[in-house]
Amino acid sequence: MTQSDFEQPHTKPLDKAEEPQYVTEEKLEQLAEVADEDYIDEIYEIIDAVVPRTDDPSLPALTFRVWFLGLIFGAAICAANTVFTFRTNNYTVTAFVTVLMAYPCGIFMGKVLPMGILNPGPFNYKEHALIYVITNAMATTPYALYNIIGQKYQLYQSDLNFWWCMAFAIVTQAFGYGFAGLTRRYLVRPAAMLWPSNLATIAMLNSLHSNEDSSKGRYPMSRFKFFWLVSSAMFFYTFLPQYIAPMLGAVSVICFFTRNQANNRVPILLGSTQGFGGMGLLSFSFDWTMFTGIFFPITTPLWAIWNQFVGSWIVMWVIVPICFFTDAFGMDSKLGTNVGVATSPSPYGFDLNSATLYNLNGTALDKKRFVMKDPTDPKNLQLNQAFYDANKPIYITTFFAMTYTTSFIVFVAAIVHVALWYGKDIWHRFRATVADLDKEDIHCQLMDVYPEVPDWWYYLTLAIFTALAIATCEVGGFNLPWWGVIVAIILALVSIIPIGTIQAISGQQIGLNVMSEFLIGLILPGRIAAVMAFKTFSYMAMVQGLSLVADLKLGHYVKVPPKSMFLAQLVSTILGAIVSTATACSLYESFGQVPPPAAKAAQYPWGWMWKIQTLDSSSGWSSANYNVFLSAGAIWGAIGPARFFGPDSPYFKTLIGFIVGLVLPIIPWLLHKAQPDSFWHLVNVPVFIVMPCQAGSTQSILITPLLIALTVNYYVKKYRHTWWKKYAYVMSAAFDSGSAIATLIIFFMAKYGTTIFPYWYMNPGDQERCVPDAVNECSAHAYMGAGYGYTYDATQDPACNS
Repeated sequence: MTQSDFEQPHTKPLDKAEEPQYVTEEKLEQLAEVADEDYIDEIYEIIDAVVPRTDDPSLPALTFRVWFLGLIFGAAICAANTVFTFRTNNYTVTAFVTVLMAYPCGIFMGKVLPMGILNPGPFNYKEHALIYVITNAMATTPYALYNIIGQKYQLYQSDLNFWWCMAFAIVTQAFGYGFAGLTRRYLVRPAAMLWPSNLATIAMLNSLHSNEDSSKGRYPMSRFKFFWLVSSAMFFYTFLPQYIAPMLGAVSVICFFTRNQANNRVPILLGSTQGFGGMGLLSFSFDWTMFTGIFFPITTPLWAIWNQFVGSWIVMWVIVPICFFTDAFGMDSKLGTNVGVATSPSPYGFDLNSATLYNLNGTALDKKRFVMKDPTDPKNLQLNQAFYDANKPIYITTFFAMTYTTSFIVFVAAIVHVALWYGKDIWHRFRATVADLDKEDIHCQLMDVYPEVPDWWYYLTLAIFTALAIATCEVGGFNLPWWGVIVAIILALVSIIPIGTIQAISGQQIGLNVMSEFLIGLILPGRIAAVMAFKTFSYMAMVQGLSLVADLKLGHYVKVPPKSMFLAQLVSTILGAIVSTATACSLYESFGQVPPPAAKAAQYPWGWMWKIQTLDSSSGWSSANYNVFLSAGAIWGAIGPARFFGPDSPYFKTLIGFIVGLVLPIIPWLLHKAQPDSFWHLVNVPVFIVMPCQAGSTQSILITPLLIALTVNYYVKKYRHTWWKKYAYVMSAAFDSGSAIATLIIFFMAKYGTTIFPYWYMNPGDQERCVPDAVNECSAHAYMGAGYGYTYDATQDPACNS
């Protein structure tokens, strides 16, 4: 779940240019008490605040400007976000950026292009909305990238054809498209299906095309000028924490004051933020890209931010260290103490924060060795039973184990939380929806002017992509049997309407990834490729389907012709998959190959390894998400849930998360019933428990975003509300844009290339200065010696290599 899934937008009537406000769950519970006959009026009050009850069918929609700007911006953001998937910490550029960037471009094209096909008239809000839809479809990178990179490059399955990889990405992205169209009469047309996440985008579109100044002249600078100034400032600033002074990206307060102590194991365990390190207690970051893809501190409501941070502090700074020191999972404190035979061991003599797999002796294992080719079918990957038997039971780090525990809690807690707080709300809206199907609202009546997309278009689309999916899995090397594709379809078909109804009403999405892994892992144990493929199909069929449904609702609100929306979504989804797959594969291969270190030579009998795999977490580009996905594939696919989470496993106790998730949401709900005027209605257990980032990520993210959120969404909103209303969302988009461009330049200059910044105090070998100064100095020798195209010669540095 993402943070935006828990936003509850609401706007004050009569001011269509105002940014959406966020209502609390207490307000939603009060709305749930409204009688059925009055309920739809409450919905219209919310919608009418930002969506006009008028339309101009003569306005052109799917124009040359839409295709040109939408595909250009979409391809650029898609390629950038694909590169960012290799970052240690999550970071993405949202399509909201194009709402601001496309407007002056559209106005310019409307003035300079010759009238006719290229220029049907002034740039209008329907074109603008379609540009956003195209970009939004392309901005989300395919989940299939993790399958492709995992199999083709991390498992070195060299016979996995690139074109089949491309086909796999396309079908998994477009798989849910048929479901989106076929459920539109239930999830789009009824007014009760609010889809509140769209209201902020519509409010911004209204404010731009109405030329209204929400500050009433108090702040005369336009949003565009503000956007470009702030974006430019952030562009130049980003070079400081990412290139000139990387120590600012992860400031470990505890390490800084204890680095030269004789035995600083405990301070490092608590204060270190890097992979193989600790939980980053009291650490912070000055790098916007380090945390904005996780917390969205400016656009997330303050009540949700507090839930996220208090929950993360308790889990990461209290529960995880206690579990580590007490060896809650059997071998916690012993992992990483042995020199690994397959992966780089922890430089600290322990491992708390990584997705590494360990054997019964606490020795790090190579995930590739869990998998072998089926002797009867070389294209099929299966569990290497002999290797598993020699190393079982398999252990994972404490933090990695807690991410699974919390995911079990969140899955059940989301269902219970929605039932308790939104149950009556959903029931009222469902009843209103059923009744409303026969007496369509004003927006449906306005949309009925346009020819509807025939159902057979969606049936045909679903049939084509289902056939292609079966062919891709059966022939292309992803090993999922044809019936596995059908099961994924059934799972998505059964879940998309109830889960879509919950998301459309409450803004909360319940993911199927954990349950899909459990299901297929039990059915096909030992089949890593098949399990990973099923997970992607079933998960993306619903998630991508609901994402497209949300965009259909946006088109419904702004009165975009349905056939124009169909073409825009379908083409952009396919092109986004092509751009993303090509970018990821070309990036991986263009880095090149290098000889493996001597300690790892045995695991690379072919004599080389991909260079990008040598980047560690301190570089900021350790491919943490891909590593976690592959480790999950080994756990759920190769080993299987019955073995890894079974009664004889040290991780059987993680399943208690399902029970905790069932009970925990009831506590704040009951306390709110007992004390209606207290803060308990603001406690959202799924948001409270969800882990902020993956194992192996840099953990310097639990202070700075909260300070930003308090500054912008409390102080500025309270004391400079007019400024906040006009510029806050624009500032967030500007930060994203400027830092994204700078990050790409730094990546290709310093990580992809050899133009490193010279060593100095703020650019040490160990960027958070957790190791002693003498060790840092020697690391700097190796760092500088290997820069600018040269090779570090250890024999010429006897003081550091004696």
